[in-house]
Amino acid sequence: MQHKNKLHHICIIALLMTTVSLVACKKTADATAGTVAVQSASVLASTIETSTAAEVMSDAAPVSTNTGPFGLAMAISETELVSKLGFVKSSKAKHLFEGLPPQPAEDFSDYYAVTAPISGICKLGASRSITAVSGTGEQIKAAADRIAQALEQQYGKPSLKKDKVKTDIYSRRPQFWMVGLKEGSVSYGYLWANGKTERELPDNILNIIVFAQAHAINRGEVGVSYEFANYADCQKEWRKEKGSKS
Repeated sequence: MQHKNKLHHICIIALLMTTVSLVACKKTADATAGTVAVQSASVLASTIETSTAAEVMSDAAPVSTNTGPFGLAMAISETELVSKLGFVKSSKAKHLFEGLPPQPAEDFSDYYAVTAPISGICKLGASRSITAVSGTGEQIKAAADRIAQALEQQYGKPSLKKDKVKTDIYSRRPQFWMVGLKEGSVSYGYLWANGKTERELPDNILNIIVFAQAHAINRGEVGVSYEFANYADCQKEWRKEKGSKS
């Protein structure tokens, strides 16, 4: 009889332990389900945020994909130049615009675009000032040479290097070279002319000119200009515009 009671107690204890285990399993399952639900909600929220961000980015203005100089191109209109690219009209000339292009270069601080109402951009340029220049103009020459070397890597060797002295005195007295540059008796620069280069110039570029100028005998400016294939069209528009006002 005692043996039967003992067996009965063991069975009850086993049953109780099974019940506790089941309850624990249920709690664990509920906790796991809750965690999964939270994670799923988090993933869903993240997906929604990502989708929203993508939609916002797709609605934003497209980044310029122009492959021309400084991320610009021939024939960009005056309206686009101002409204989309942030250029402003210059007080120096009627169809001259100044601003920061999409892809500025380290060698330059100032940029400009020359336009016509119908033809759009037909010339681009960039420059920077050189101060504390010696009378021989070595700093000006070295800066122009560096620009030319960078361009040579992209466009090949130039068609022409210009290093001319019109007045003999500046050949005999090179310490006055900057005086000659300022008065126009001395010139220094490089030219890439389409059809006269190692390979054809891309992006509708007609000419590339590296130039050096003197603002005083001890300071000057170096820069580069790009003339596009529609430059003659711009000139026609300017002449027509000038003629209509005369």
